[in-house]
Amino acid sequence: MRYEIRALTLSKILDQSIILLKDHFGLLLAIVSITLGPAMLAGAAVRLTVMPDMPVAVGQQMTPEEAQAFFESFGKAMLDALPLLIGVQVLAMIAYPLANAALVHAIAQSYLGKPISVGSSIGSAFRLLLPLFWTWFLVSIAIFGGFILCIIPGIIAAFWLSLATQVVVVEKVSGFDALRRSRELMRGNIADYFVLMLVVGLVSGFAGGATGFIPQKHLREIFSAVIQLAATVFGSAAVVVFYFSARCKNEQFDLQLLAENIGSGPPEPYEPEDVFEPEA
Repeated sequence: MRYEIRALTLSKILDQSIILLKDHFGLLLAIVSITLGPAMLAGAAVRLTVMPDMPVAVGQQMTPEEAQAFFESFGKAMLDALPLLIGVQVLAMIAYPLANAALVHAIAQSYLGKPISVGSSIGSAFRLLLPLFWTWFLVSIAIFGGFILCIIPGIIAAFWLSLATQVVVVEKVSGFDALRRSRELMRGNIADYFVLMLVVGLVSGFAGGATGFIPQKHLREIFSAVIQLAATVFGSAAVVVFYFSARCKNEQFDLQLLAENIGSGPPEPYEPEDVFEPEA
C-alpha cells in the first residue's frame, strides 16, 4: 500500500497529507470547487456589488474622517443587502457540510487504496447530508452548552468532538453514537490535534493573508477563493490522516487491515446500536 496507515507522529501526518494532495489534488480540488464553489462565488458577488471601495490604496492608512465615512457607508450597505447576505449564508450552511463530506470520503478512500471519483464522492456526501446535519447540530449544542458553563468545558467538548464528521462519513455512524465515537478516538490525542490544527491554520492564514495585498478587488476575490479552496482540501486531508492514525493508536486499525489483506478474519469492528437514527 502506497500510504502509511499506522499510528503516526505529527510530522508524518503532515507528510502523508502532502503526499495525498500530490497524488489527487486535481480531483480533490474539483470536488470542493463543485460543492463549495457556488456558495463562494455568490458571496464574492455580493461583496463586490454592495461593499464600498476603500478610500485609500492597500497598505495605506485611513485618516479618522475617511475611516468614519467608510464604516458608515459599510454599515448602510450591509443593511441594504441583508436579504442577499442571509441567502448566501443559507447556501453556505448547505455547501460546507456537503463539501466536507465529499472531501472526507474521497481522501479516506484514496488513503485506503480504493478507487475514487468526483461523482461517487459527491453522491456519497448527498446521501450522508441529513445524518451529518443531525450530528453537527448535536456537536453545536454540546459545544455551546460547554461555553455557557465557564467556557473551558466548551473548549474540551470541541476537541472531543473534532472527529465527528470523519466518523459519520467513514464509519456511517451518526448522532449521539458519532459523538461518543469521536470522544473515544480523541482520547490521548487532543494535544496532537491542537498542534496539527495550529499548523494548518498558520499555513492557511499566511496564504490567505497574501491576497490582501492584491489591489484590484476582482482579482483579489478570485485569488482568495482559490486559496480558500486549496486550504480546505489541505485541512481535510490532514484531519483524515489524523483520524486513521488515532484509530491505529487506539484500536489497532492497522492490524485489522493487515488481517483483511492476508485473508484472515479481522478483530470485531465497532458496531453502534443505531445507525442514522436520531435518539430522543
